[in-house]
Parts: sequence; structure tokens; C-alpha cells
Amino acid sequence: MSGFQAAETDIREAVFDLEGATCTSCVYAIEHGGRKIKGIDSIHVDAGKGKIFVDYHGNDHVLARITDLVGRLGYSAVLADKQ
Repeated sequence: MSGFQAAETDIREAVFDLEGATCTSCVYAIEHGGRKIKGIDSIHVDAGKGKIFVDYHGNDHVLARITDLVGRLGYSAVLADKQ
């Protein structure tokens, strides 16, 4: 059990390239919806740079849910290459 708890507290970071979201309302919709996704610890949208910054725990399925959310809102988000 303790190994499972460690995985739950292990915070990971991801960055998405964002297209189509350029206004304050766009940012609010993505951030507000993203905060409702289980496993998301924080989400920040920088519309000027076209980026979404996510801190999350759990598996990478959380990231697919971000992509789905952004797509349903009418924008495009693609996981940026890891550096």
C-alpha cells in the first residue's frame, strides 16, 4: 500500500502547445474545466505563448483528459516534446 500512496503524491509536470485560445474567456474555460479533472493539481494557461502548464499526479491518462477537454472547447492542445 505504501508504494501506491507514494505514486499518488508524486507530482509530475507537463506542457501542452495550445492553438486557438487567445482570450481571457478561453483561458478561464480551460483552467476551470482542468481543475475539475481528477489528478490535476494545478493548471495554468498562457494564451500569449500558446502553452498550458499542468502539474498532475497519477498516470498519463490525466493528460489525455486535458487534450479532450481543450478539444471539446473548440481549441487544440498537443503535448509538447519533453526536453
